[in-house]
Amino acid sequence: MTGHPCPLCGACAAETVFDRRNVPAHQNVVCETAEDARRFARADLVLAFCEKCGFVFNQKFDSGKLNYSAVYDNSQAHSAFFQRYLRDLCDYLRVKYGLRGKRLVEVGCGKGDFLRLMCAGGMNRGLGFDPSYVGPETGEEGAIHFVKAFYGESRCDRAVDFLYSRHVLEHIQDPAKMLRSMRKALGDDANSVIYIEVPDLAWILDQAAFWDFFYEHCSYFCAGTLRRACQAAGFEVERTFPGFGGQYLCLEARCAPGCHARAKPDPGELGELRARIGHFRKSVEERMQTSRERVMALRERGPCALWGAAAKGTTFANVIDPEARYIRCLIDINPSKRGKFIAGSGHRIIAPEDISACESEIRGIFSMNSNYFEEQRAKLAQLSLNIPLIPL
Repeated sequence: MTGHPCPLCGACAAETVFDRRNVPAHQNVVCETAEDARRFARADLVLAFCEKCGFVFNQKFDSGKLNYSAVYDNSQAHSAFFQRYLRDLCDYLRVKYGLRGKRLVEVGCGKGDFLRLMCAGGMNRGLGFDPSYVGPETGEEGAIHFVKAFYGESRCDRAVDFLYSRHVLEHIQDPAKMLRSMRKALGDDANSVIYIEVPDLAWILDQAAFWDFFYEHCSYFCAGTLRRACQAAGFEVERTFPGFGGQYLCLEARCAPGCHARAKPDPGELGELRARIGHFRKSVEERMQTSRERVMALRERGPCALWGAAAKGTTFANVIDPEARYIRCLIDINPSKRGKFIAGSGHRIIAPEDISACESEIRGIFSMNSNYFEEQRAKLAQLSLNIPLIPL
């Protein structure tokens, strides 16, 4: 047990879930050289489970170790599969909430891909916040304005109809404060809506997906925890549901009038989460060892590679092959990562088109995300590469 207070409810009854020290502080920043990658800033990841509210957080988190600038890149927009996911989500939200001629705000817009979809053809007007945004300040013929800074409700100087954040809240050390800020920006209009999307803690625990626990993410939510946090901030939650093949947790809510006390979690819900954490603790070391054995077994026949040089692949490579001895390289379709090196271990990143240069050496490729498996296999076939693609 630890005495570190929970950032969500303030309780001090927290139990350690996962402990990894000296990990790369960023997983979505690549380096120009292997030497720069190995010298990359490091930090400690000590995830704790709040016994009172169910929130899981990194009790060693220090936001000063992170730098969300133009070099930060967690875009998945180069994937056709992911683009379909974004289009389907965009169509769903626009139809359900009648988002036509509305004022939208995106908290953490990244490179602006989803905001452009939501406002395409002048359908809506949008305002996007992100310090890592790269590009012109306006888009869609003036319908969109990008602010290269962190979000703050004081920056929203006009009425907001729909406010959303996708994969932002897990980066926030004080998510309750962020949610209150979002609520304040919406005012008292009961028709105003929020949409939130975060990694699903339950999915990570059930899969023993140790590669989904990393330093950039200091806050982890299950459905009940996210719902109660939004209710306490003054939202009436309409529903929570899984997205992206179960890997994402999604929430829709409207503004609720008056003040709201923090709801207590159902004992059964906490018990279920505690059981999931217990299962994860028992299985995660075995999962890591099995992963090492699979890499080593393949390495006996020749080098292997990982497909996916974002957070999952970077974390997996740093856990399984921290000295970059057994995994030859990481493959990624993001052109801005080509020829760069992942933080920490310093593995090189290549494009799929570069695989042929080392085809005679690579004996297998591990796919870091099952959602992209078929897309990756199709790409290998397109390149006439006869290399086994192996799911984790």
